[in-house]
Amino acid sequence: MLWRNRSFLLLWSGQSVSLIGSQVTVVAVPLVAALTLGAGAWEIGVVAACGRLPYLVFGLPAGVWVDRLPRRVVAGVCAVGQAVSLGVVPAAAAVGVLSVGLLAVVAAVAGAFAVFGDIAGLALVPMVVPREQLTRAQGAVEVGQATAQVAGPALGGWLVGAITAAGALLADAVSFLVAAATLVGVRVVERPQASAGMSAGVRAVFGHRALRRVTLCTATHIFWFNAFTVVVLLHLVTDLNMSAAQLGLTLSVGAVGGLFGALAAARLGERWGRRRTMVAAILVTGSGQALVAVDQLLIGAVAVMWFALQIYNVHQVPVRYETTPTELHGRVNATIRTVVWGTAPAGALVGGLLGDVVGLRATLVLSGVGAATACLWLVRTRVG
Repeated sequence: MLWRNRSFLLLWSGQSVSLIGSQVTVVAVPLVAALTLGAGAWEIGVVAACGRLPYLVFGLPAGVWVDRLPRRVVAGVCAVGQAVSLGVVPAAAAVGVLSVGLLAVVAAVAGAFAVFGDIAGLALVPMVVPREQLTRAQGAVEVGQATAQVAGPALGGWLVGAITAAGALLADAVSFLVAAATLVGVRVVERPQASAGMSAGVRAVFGHRALRRVTLCTATHIFWFNAFTVVVLLHLVTDLNMSAAQLGLTLSVGAVGGLFGALAAARLGERWGRRRTMVAAILVTGSGQALVAVDQLLIGAVAVMWFALQIYNVHQVPVRYETTPTELHGRVNATIRTVVWGTAPAGALVGGLLGDVVGLRATLVLSGVGAATACLWLVRTRVG
């Protein structure tokens, strides 16, 4: 039974706690830039791009190192590194030296630790979970993420109002320390590989038709999703005049849809088949993003977006584990993260540019339409 697997429970609980902290940061960082430093859409886009750029720079070599080093240790060290780097922001704000430039640097450093930690954490899952339980394990991971998306924004909005946006980042720092502590109890048999290099992961991903197309579908969606995330908080604060607490509560209520999506994903996949479920989920996700621009549909649109996105995630991640050998999972995850999150900096910059040029609402609509087109990669593709 999955829930009797102590190592998985520890890994899952640590990741879930850190995800709640990260959702606080999703709210806090743009608000630090916008409210504390007076940044506009373009500057917020630059900060967001700096946070994702390390995936493009370090993604492939990170996979090699994750496969060559004990993955549990790598994940723990990177969690501590993220905690320390995020702690710089409230410290800088306290002494009056915080700037958009420093915020971008912190985002880049934390992002570099996140690259290695994320890839190591993903590669740990199939090491502690039997192959036949991977889809349900990924469903549990997505439930944790969905729960974080419900609790994190509301907590973040409250913390921003109580201790300022910069101070709210301390919650994320603490969450990473908790995640590092839980990894101590995870028991895995580490078999670091020292033979194949970065190209082995690239060949494994792009040499398999289904995995290649799922990766490109996810990358296309992530590009437009990052354009969306750059402008959505600014839209809520400036166009709708929401306070930080109202903003966080709105996103949290909407994110309940993600929790239901994660819980329903496995059953929907069994009924409709993986490919049809994934195609429908991407189409609905894009529609939800676009409808956020309609004030009367705001919460419902966010709920629909997260519901569908969690369904897609539950089904897309196991594809990589089912089609590649265990000893390459670090490099496979690194390749996918490089391709997928490598589009994020460009998406963030495009979102920031469009937000300033055509307006925030129009950018929300365009991002949704763009995200929906990602499903074209999966048309007539067998993914199980």
